[in-house]
Amino acid sequence: MTQRAGYSVAMDRSAALAPMRPTGCGRVGSSSTSGPAVYAFALILLIIVVSALAPLMTPYDRDAIDLGAILAQPSVEHALGTDDLGRDVFTRLIYAGRFSMLVALCAVSLAFVLGILMGAIAGYRGGAADAAVTMTIDLFLSIPVFLVLLVIASAGGGRLWLVPIVIGGTSWMETARIVRSLVMSLKEEGFVEAARSAGAGNARIVVRHMLPQTLPSAIVSATVGFAQAMLVESALSFLGFGVQPPVPTWGNMLQNANVFIREAPVAAFAPGFMIFITCLSFNQVGEGLRRMLAIER
Repeated sequence: MTQRAGYSVAMDRSAALAPMRPTGCGRVGSSSTSGPAVYAFALILLIIVVSALAPLMTPYDRDAIDLGAILAQPSVEHALGTDDLGRDVFTRLIYAGRFSMLVALCAVSLAFVLGILMGAIAGYRGGAADAAVTMTIDLFLSIPVFLVLLVIASAGGGRLWLVPIVIGGTSWMETARIVRSLVMSLKEEGFVEAARSAGAGNARIVVRHMLPQTLPSAIVSATVGFAQAMLVESALSFLGFGVQPPVPTWGNMLQNANVFIREAPVAAFAPGFMIFITCLSFNQVGEGLRRMLAIER
């Protein structure tokens, strides 16, 4: 009972000391989120909703082939025309949003978890653990990651589940560096020492008292990383090493339309525009979050 009471008192002291940390992370700034970020967030929600409701948005099947309407121009029947197999481009564009965003989400989630885990270990343990993680980060940053992605994706045959693993497994370094630096600055703060003196274990200190302080910066990094993951997936699919047809993604739609771009330019423009506008929106949201949370670069 005495130990629990002591721990409670220490935690009260911890809560009082926590806002005094000079790390600059997680502080809510006085300025609100900028207008472009709000519009970008609304656009992202619209894309997600439309992609989720794909079967209700078009009367055509995703892979329905119409040999009598090959490379048809935009019309009332086909809003964005058809591709080289007579498939409705608008239909496939909506379904492609599902897979492109799903791949990016899984990749960012994996990178987020790996980055937080590696950064927390390096920042809190220090010494050999910090040196090992830092060396690993430097190694990943010094090698041509995209070539590694090409090799692994090619060896895996473009399996849908492999693409996000490959992207996420090679894009966790920025989050790890952010978390590492924040944890290193936090571990000597008074509220951490209060928790330690009250008998809290290392895992409890990191998970309950330190990681929450790093989440705002890590989330901003993950938001920008979502756009990067989409670009990487699109590049891999465009080169033929990403998600393979008939599963549509914006990247492999662009790759397929590149062959007949003169005959049906809309079929190439549409997925390219969606990649551009979605990545731009996520970057704007990330910048808006950074300003709203007053996170320093």
